[in-house]
Amino acid sequence: MKHDPPDVDSILRWRDRPEGGTSDEDRAAALARDAVAAGAFSAGLEDRRLSAIEESLKTARRARPPFWLRPVLVAGLLSLSVASVMGYETGWFAPLRERLRFRSIPPAAPDPVEHAKRRAPRSQAAPAQDRSDDGSTVRADVPAAAVAAAESAPTEPLPPPAPRAPVAKGPSAAPARRVAMFDSPPPPPPAAERPEPAAPSEEIQALEHAVGLLRGKHDAPAALAALDDYIARFPGGALVPEARVARVDALLMLDRADEALGALEKLPLDANRRSTELQLIRGELRARADCRRAEADFSAVLGRVRTAALEERALYGRAACRTTLGNARGAADDLRRYVDRFPNGPHADWARRWLENNR
Repeated sequence: MKHDPPDVDSILRWRDRPEGGTSDEDRAAALARDAVAAGAFSAGLEDRRLSAIEESLKTARRARPPFWLRPVLVAGLLSLSVASVMGYETGWFAPLRERLRFRSIPPAAPDPVEHAKRRAPRSQAAPAQDRSDDGSTVRADVPAAAVAAAESAPTEPLPPPAPRAPVAKGPSAAPARRVAMFDSPPPPPPAAERPEPAAPSEEIQALEHAVGLLRGKHDAPAALAALDDYIARFPGGALVPEARVARVDALLMLDRADEALGALEKLPLDANRRSTELQLIRGELRARADCRRAEADFSAVLGRVRTAALEERALYGRAACRTTLGNARGAADDLRRYVDRFPNGPHADWARRWLENNR
């Protein structure tokens, strides 16, 4: 049966109950009135306490974390969870897992080693076996009489062993043969004798002697004689063109310009590695008597020259030939180029004076 809750406002406090009466409630109300003296507590709070309460009510509540931080925290927790699962699956925590695994279970102790005499009797299901005096195994369940009869029976001779068939040499025997080969290291191969370098031929020795006299000792007469002897001894040798060029150098050292020019006229300059220099020398030698042919040599040299020294000589030689041939305009062009390229050249002063006098 459900009772309605009493009205709270209708319940009187102990101290508000009327005085007198003999019931328990009346005696309790009298005790409450005696314990609480009238005027012991003030009806209101002090102003200081009221202001403190007011200030605490005005204080703002603790601010919540910003809204954008919540997804970050959730993502961090999810990442940590996924990383933990992956680490457990891939074995990152294997050392820690093995250390914590079955830590409370003590390891099993090994079985105590007992002497053979103290071991428990074997199972009756397995037949017991004993060993005879000769070492053969005898079943315990066989009667001793049967064993004695078997021992007293005459032994039949065993058939001779059949000869073993020879092993065929096939692919299967190859590994064994390969192992046998590496049992002992193979003997080292005999050292190949290096052929001794061939001595230079007589032709090379003769040319080296002549060039040594010319380049090393600067003995032009002896070098010229050695070169003439070489050409006479080996007229069809492979080094004859080099010997003829060296002969031109020896003639120039001896100031025999006409003979040097004659030797240069016979040389195929295109096949020589010093063709540009030799053509320049030929142009300088020709300029003394034939400036037209000398100018052609100088122009050819200037067309393919690669060094400044040869360019300086070719420019001055062609300018000098052009002045001799009456080509003042061409000579002026060459001399201006000469002064611009070689302001401190050996012929720069002469070129400047000629340019001032022929404006």
